[in-house]
Amino acid sequence: MNNQLLLILFWILASCGRPVSSVYQEKNISVISAEKTEWVGGRAGVRGIMYTVKLKKKNNQVITVKALHAEGNTIPFVQSNSEGIIVIRGNLQFNNTEDHTFADKITTEKSTSPTLNPKDNWIEYIVKDSKKLYKINISKFILIEPVGELIPKRQ
Repeated sequence: MNNQLLLILFWILASCGRPVSSVYQEKNISVISAEKTEWVGGRAGVRGIMYTVKLKKKNNQVITVKALHAEGNTIPFVQSNSEGIIVIRGNLQFNNTEDHTFADKITTEKSTSPTLNPKDNWIEYIVKDSKKLYKINISKFILIEPVGELIPKRQ
């Protein structure tokens, strides 16, 4: 009986140092903020959504973002790094189906809007000198309204 108790105690202590699955390991980055701004303008009949994601690095490793997936769409993006913060800016442009102007009548293209799935948000990244692709989920994008004048007045 005493040997069985010691064996169980040894097994419990030995299992404490086991490696944790990669699902539960701490990530190299964490999401600080995920915002989106809807815009209309530029060419007639065009609008879009600007996505901005701020990430905090947990160490000094070089991290390269490979993909931004926002609301069910793969978004082209630019990455900038500054003092442990990674900023990713992406733009999803599509035809404006709500604006029926003269310019819309001229174009023969079909107006298309992307399918938005607010729960399908993630970023894929790699850490320098590693070929392993990591993925971090984003719970949702917060809609930010533009502040101030978007178009400067002529003087």
